[in-house]
Amino acid sequence: MSSKKKKKLIDTKYIILIIIGIIIVLLSIFSFIVKDKRNLSKPEQILKDGIVFVENIILFPFKYVGNEISELYHLKDVYKENQILKSNLDRYDLLYTQNNELKKELKALREEMNIDYMLSEYEYLKASVINRNVGYWYDTITINKGSMDGIEKDMAVITSKGLVGKITKTTNTTSDVKLITSNNSNNKISIIINNGEEELYGILTGYNEKDNTLSIEGISSNSEIKTDSVVYTSGLNDLFPSGIIIGKVKNVEKDNYGLAKDVNITPTNNMSDITVVSILKRKDDKK
Repeated sequence: MSSKKKKKLIDTKYIILIIIGIIIVLLSIFSFIVKDKRNLSKPEQILKDGIVFVENIILFPFKYVGNEISELYHLKDVYKENQILKSNLDRYDLLYTQNNELKKELKALREEMNIDYMLSEYEYLKASVINRNVGYWYDTITINKGSMDGIEKDMAVITSKGLVGKITKTTNTTSDVKLITSNNSNNKISIIINNGEEELYGILTGYNEKDNTLSIEGISSNSEIKTDSVVYTSGLNDLFPSGIIIGKVKNVEKDNYGLAKDVNITPTNNMSDITVVSILKRKDDKK
């Protein structure tokens, strides 16, 4: 094809495009003119319908291309969403596997450490303190939940800050709670001191009202115990599940024989101001 013919063909394309543009403009102007509230005559109605028909024919390619582009962008968004979902699904499979492995490890540790129950296996029943004997302020409180609410003897009682005590007596609608600050000889609790990377086991044996500290015995003198180390229940041969915080280490002293260390801890609860508590109830307890 000669250069003259190519030039003529290009000129013809531009002329066609210009003509189409002029037609669209004229049709738009005419459509605007006839869009008034008066009733159109028959010829005007026919002309208007013809304009709309021609507009649809001329604009169809542009609308089609626009729809295809929009659909393409939509498909890209769907592809991205599918990739994200696939990634999340792969992560779920990994977490599921890790969770199963952690369950196996936890079961083995519980069997090795002789831990019966853990804190995650309990539900919480809220109760309010309704009575406290002034003469035994740090010994016992009475709460407004009893056997009718499923409360039983020896259930652990806590607040959001930590351990309070255990149920010692119930009626239909009330229960007595023996506080951890009680110096009753039967109130000993097995504990763990989280001493950095080391866990030290001991027994909570009493309470010193004068300096508001709980006493822990049975810690080896070879262990250096850090101040502010967290103390919590161990769950070893005990009524309390493992993992309930009790307090933080305040100071350490050697016992009278110099063979072990007596650890004094500050309870996380303000034991003189307890108004609302939670009773820990086993989730599989059907009573």
